[in-house]
Amino acid sequence: MALATQFRNNGGMANADHLAHLEAGDWNEWRAAHPTLAPDLIDAELADRDLSGLNLSKAHLRGADLTSARLDGADLTYAQLEASELRGASFVRARLDRVHLDFLNLSELDLSYASFEGASFRGTNLTRTNLTRANLTRAQLESAILDQADLTGAVLRGASLRSARFDRTILRNIDAEGAIVEAVELPGVDMEGARLVNLQGDNVQMPGVNLAGGDLSGAALRGANLHEAVLTGVRFHDAQCEGASLDHSDLENAQLIRTNLARADLRGASLLHAELDGCVLADARLNELDFRSPKMGRLSFAAADLRKSVFTRCELRNADFRKANLEEADLRSANLEGANLREARLADATFRHANLRQADLTEVEAQGTDLSGTSLILARITHSRLIGADLRFTDAVGVDLERTDLRWTDLRHADLTKANLNHARLWGARMRATKLPGAMAHWKLILGFSRLFQNFQRKAEHLKKTREQKRIREVAELVRKRDASPRHRPR
Repeated sequence: MALATQFRNNGGMANADHLAHLEAGDWNEWRAAHPTLAPDLIDAELADRDLSGLNLSKAHLRGADLTSARLDGADLTYAQLEASELRGASFVRARLDRVHLDFLNLSELDLSYASFEGASFRGTNLTRTNLTRANLTRAQLESAILDQADLTGAVLRGASLRSARFDRTILRNIDAEGAIVEAVELPGVDMEGARLVNLQGDNVQMPGVNLAGGDLSGAALRGANLHEAVLTGVRFHDAQCEGASLDHSDLENAQLIRTNLARADLRGASLLHAELDGCVLADARLNELDFRSPKMGRLSFAAADLRKSVFTRCELRNADFRKANLEEADLRSANLEGANLREARLADATFRHANLRQADLTEVEAQGTDLSGTSLILARITHSRLIGADLRFTDAVGVDLERTDLRWTDLRHADLTKANLNHARLWGARMRATKLPGAMAHWKLILGFSRLFQNFQRKAEHLKKTREQKRIREVAELVRKRDASPRHRPR
């Protein structure tokens, strides 16, 4: 049957002359001679046809049957494919720029290396579709179904993926610079090596995603969920990650340069050999993290939760720890020269042998804190609570301790030469070989009497306790003897 008669008449009809050129094999020459003409192939029966390499740009293919047709290398720019049947068709290296493919079923098609720049896929079914290295620049993929689709190496620059569905989708090595994935769910998706520069991904759900070696520079990931994600070697330069969940993620060798991680959750994350420089970690949840391995530059930990975190031997010069919670943290031998620790919570933290020269510890809560062997030269520790703190062998020359509560602290062998101790509370402090400011030498005598009084109190309490125990034993013996006498035995 001649191709010119192979079409369905459903209220629309393909142009017989146009179909005749397809049959004659001079289609591309005819198109070149009539560059402004839009071919009319509405409702045409083109199933199983080989249309490879044909110029079908601006063609009207609404309702056409292209089942199992070969369109490899064909140019369908601006073509109209609404309601067409594309099951089993092949579009390898085809051009479908600015084509509307909304709500079509493109599942399991081979669209590899094809160009869909500016195309529309709203609500389109792309399940198990091969989109390897396809060009989807500025494509509209809102609400598209991409379950098990393969987009390895695809270009999605500026594409919109709002409400798109991804189940076991492969997105390895994609280039999605500036793409929009806000609130999209990508659980466990393989995105290794993906380039997501300037990604618009606020509130995106990516738990367990594999982004190893990827690039998230400049990405907007506010409130994003990256729980247990593989982020090894990822670049986060200038990324906005406020409130993001990165707990238990693998950030080994990641580069967090000028990254905003305010209010982010990084509990249980691995920072092995990561680089953190110029980051904002204000109010972030960082408790129990080990910061010994990462390379750290200028950081802000203001109001961060750093309980039980480890900073042993870390370089933290001029770091911002204002109002941070460092309870039970380990900062042994850390360099905190000039650091800002105003109003920080330091109870039971360990700073042994740390450098705190000229650090600001105003209004800190440091009960039971180990500051032994530290350098506190010219440090400011005013209006603070250091009750029961360990300050043995501390070099605190010129330290400002005005109105600080130092009751029961251990100041043995501490050097407080030229220190400001105006209105400081030193009751119960232990001093032996302690160097005090010249004007406060009398405190040694006062504290000596204090210790004598304390010893007297302890002995008195011990004597009272011994007498009470003796009384109880005597009462117990009396009752035992009384109950054992014949006169008190029951008849």
